[in-house]
This record gives sequence, C-alpha cells and structure tokens, in this order.
Amino acid sequence: MMSYEGMPVPVWMKFAVCIGFDLFDFTVGRLLLGVSLFSDVASAAIMYALWGPKGLFALWEVLDPTEQLDGFVPTNTLISIAASRK
Repeated sequence: MMSYEGMPVPVWMKFAVCIGFDLFDFTVGRLLLGVSLFSDVASAAIMYALWGPKGLFALWEVLDPTEQLDGFVPTNTLISIAASRK
C-alpha cells in the first residue's frame, strides 16, 4: 500500500509557499475576521496537498476564531520544516 507524501515538487518551492501563506496570515489574514475559518481550512487543504497527512496539523488554527493567536505562530513553515526532515 502506498501512502500520500504530497506533491512531487522541490522542497524549497514547498517551503517558499508555506512562508508566503504564513506572511499572509500574519498580515492580511488577521484582518479578515469574516473569512478566517475559510482561510484556515483552505490553508490546511493546501498544506495537505504539499505535505500529505502531516499538513493537516494546520487545522489547529480553526480553534482560534479571533485570528489573533494563530497569526503569530508560523504553522505552515513549522509543518514544512518538520515534514521535510526524514
């Protein structure tokens, strides 16, 4: 049985996408209170596509409806660091 490990693109490219999403979450994402749940779920879906099941750890951001705490935690970057190590 084969497990899903994410998209077959270079790790540096995945890392750049993760940093971009974290910068968006830290700046604009904190101001979009009406769409915060959607952006958190979309971010987790993209992390799943990039890193496989490890990317679903990004769903913890859904637990913060104020978007104030999760904006300061670079979740996607941390997932990329953890997932790229083998």
